[in-house]
Amino acid sequence: MPFGLSFTNPLALLLFPPLAAYFIFLARRSLADLSPARRNLAVGLRLLVLSLLVFALAGLQFVKFNRDVATMFVLDYSDSIPPATKDAALQFIQKSVETKRDNDRAGIVVFGREAYIELAPSTARQIGKIQTVAPSEFTDIAAAIRLAMASLPDGAQKRLVVLSDGNENLGNALDEALSASSNDIQIDVVPLTSPQRHEVLLERLTMPSEAKIGEPVEVKVVARATQGVDGQIKLFRDGKLLGNRGVRLSAGKNVFTFPQTVEEAGAATFEARLETKKGDDTNAENNRALGFVNVQGKPRVLLVSNEPDQTRFLTSALAKEKVNVELRGPGGLPPDLRGMQPYDAIVLDNVPAWDLSARQMLSLQSYVRDLGCGLVMVGGESSFGPGGYRSTPVEETLPVTMDIKQMQYIPGGAVAMIMHSMEFPQGNEWAKSVCSQVTRQLGDNDYAGLIIFGMDATHVYKGGMLKVGENRGYMMTEIRKINPGDMPDFDAALNVAYDGLIKTNAYLKHCIILSDGDPSPPAPALVAKFNKARITVSTVVINPHDKSGAQSMWNIAKQHGGRFYEVRKPTEIPNIFLKEAATISRSAIIEGAFNPKQSAESSIMKGIVSIPPLLGYVGTSSKTTAREILKSKEDDPILATWQYGLGKSVAWTSDARQRWAAGWLPWSGYSKFWAQAVRWSMRGSTSGDLQTNVSIDKGRGKVTIEAVDEKGNFL
Repeated sequence: MPFGLSFTNPLALLLFPPLAAYFIFLARRSLADLSPARRNLAVGLRLLVLSLLVFALAGLQFVKFNRDVATMFVLDYSDSIPPATKDAALQFIQKSVETKRDNDRAGIVVFGREAYIELAPSTARQIGKIQTVAPSEFTDIAAAIRLAMASLPDGAQKRLVVLSDGNENLGNALDEALSASSNDIQIDVVPLTSPQRHEVLLERLTMPSEAKIGEPVEVKVVARATQGVDGQIKLFRDGKLLGNRGVRLSAGKNVFTFPQTVEEAGAATFEARLETKKGDDTNAENNRALGFVNVQGKPRVLLVSNEPDQTRFLTSALAKEKVNVELRGPGGLPPDLRGMQPYDAIVLDNVPAWDLSARQMLSLQSYVRDLGCGLVMVGGESSFGPGGYRSTPVEETLPVTMDIKQMQYIPGGAVAMIMHSMEFPQGNEWAKSVCSQVTRQLGDNDYAGLIIFGMDATHVYKGGMLKVGENRGYMMTEIRKINPGDMPDFDAALNVAYDGLIKTNAYLKHCIILSDGDPSPPAPALVAKFNKARITVSTVVINPHDKSGAQSMWNIAKQHGGRFYEVRKPTEIPNIFLKEAATISRSAIIEGAFNPKQSAESSIMKGIVSIPPLLGYVGTSSKTTAREILKSKEDDPILATWQYGLGKSVAWTSDARQRWAAGWLPWSGYSKFWAQAVRWSMRGSTSGDLQTNVSIDKGRGKVTIEAVDEKGNFL
């Protein structure tokens, strides 16, 4: 293997001549007393040292030249290559391998629709038969070049030899060739030619991506042929034959139009199949194409409520305005996008978060953001903040947050949580989880405390009952550290909770106990003290040792005006605690007659001149980019809207019932208002300035968007 020299800084070599002359000049004076032989030796040694220094500055390198070559043969095995041509290409590769040098390496990549390594680079001189079975209905030269480049070993000159007819219909081989060139990889091409074959194929099926029921739809079949032939095109919709047509294909590209009308809403799949006489086509597998169109029917609205009797006013109002509405309970809200997709908008009428699953809420968020549909949340005592929607996907979707900026007139609530040791698998982890969820759910103006039992009952948070707003992060950190112990009685923990709650100026004061019911019940004097201070206590019992534990917890809740829950599975605990946390969020409910004031124009208010007063609403705050249409006298949002992803959402913080909207129910504009609010949020049509076509082209989905003006001219 030959060697050579190179320099990283060759200009430094220019220093040698002047420095050498200077050294010789000095030697004549300083070495004059030496004999000529010794003087010449000294000068020679000095020049040797000087040359070594100059070579070091110049970056002297010894270079070993590698003459070994690594070659990857990239062999086209797609359907466009006849078997005889494939055999000839393989023989070419075999002869090339036989004539290579001993240290040279060669490998083979076989490709069609996908690329595979048939033979890794090696010094072998025999390649054998091709064993790889690659999908062959398409030709992706680019993928094969990428794989071949990645397969070449380091330490050798790199070379690719592409054997193909060049009829690629996937990827871009030119881009990959440029990439190879930039990496100093040589590419040679061996064209694979074959006798002209008769071939016809369906290139793609195009049509509008959206259509309305009864609207004419043009289905265009794009076909190619190598020569003029007669054939027959059969058109199917959702697997059902619509008809067939005899056609004459000219050499090259052909387009045939099939006018269609779809009478059913939903996604429709069209398929075209091309049939020709035997001998007029070589590969029948490329004689079919698919396309899709989404047929829009009459707008559908899903109204979700767990109180159908109270929702009848809203249901009747929408039906009166010709809105196709379907009423379901929270359990009837589809858990996935497939079930939600048929509806153009979903209305939640006073539905609390604990009646919905996490999956339903995540799907609802994606339904608006990704599918471009609408969400309308109607208020009530179990909606927005009081309904437990803080820090949920639904809150992210709405134009309002559950926090209330106008805190000066909203008194906070206070909740003390008492955690007993959980004697079931991962019990204490469940305790941490529910405490964290409650803390996330509380408002900034609320107070929270957490009591556990160690040597005695103590507050987890330093300072006892703390305002959540400025301490939420600290609370979450401390919750992760807790390890509740077993307590002998409830007196100690309830006394600590009482002392903390009584010191707050909260409007509502509440206590929640999670236990197996084993500790001794509180003393009557302590119960009386709680009742006098109007502090309610709810109890949650799980895995009681016997019936007496559950009975004890029931008695505590009854004596303190709270609620009792007997839990069978730990998974039920989070929703119970969210519901209890919402108890103190009732302070976000503002009641009293007021006239909503309009602060912005909106199509929701079109044709509505004056509106009746309302009797209450849930306090919220508008998000930065939300549009506030109606406000309360305290400037809280009553009607807010915004664009969320591809869809829209509406927040109505009052209700649509007798409690707060009693004056609206007999109002002549009630039906019009709600119909316009729901229609504003509905999924929009794509028939505006953008026309979209979806098709399958070369094995891949293809979306074509054309921008046009009102007259249909391209922008």
